[in-house]
Amino acid sequence: MVQVVEAPDAIRNRVSFSVFGFLNGEVSLKGKLKALDDKWIQVIFEPPQLKIGSLGFQYGGESEVKLQITYIDEKIRLGKGSRGSLFVFVRK
Repeated sequence: MVQVVEAPDAIRNRVSFSVFGFLNGEVSLKGKLKALDDKWIQVIFEPPQLKIGSLGFQYGGESEVKLQITYIDEKIRLGKGSRGSLFVFVRK
């Protein structure tokens, strides 16, 4: 998974995968970030884009997530989702 945060409020997530070890695909999301307070953010995502091989299409609707940033420095960001999911992001 790769997450790109672009100033001032754009987020792009991409998850790459392989089906049966030879058919590559990815799911990508574009979203808008909004700071709720000094620890919580909200991201509203557009409908996801799915690509398998050379086929690509959009499916579903908008989605929303709220995340608490529990730690951040130059290399790592730790977060907790509003439903308890834990996230670790490493800067490349």
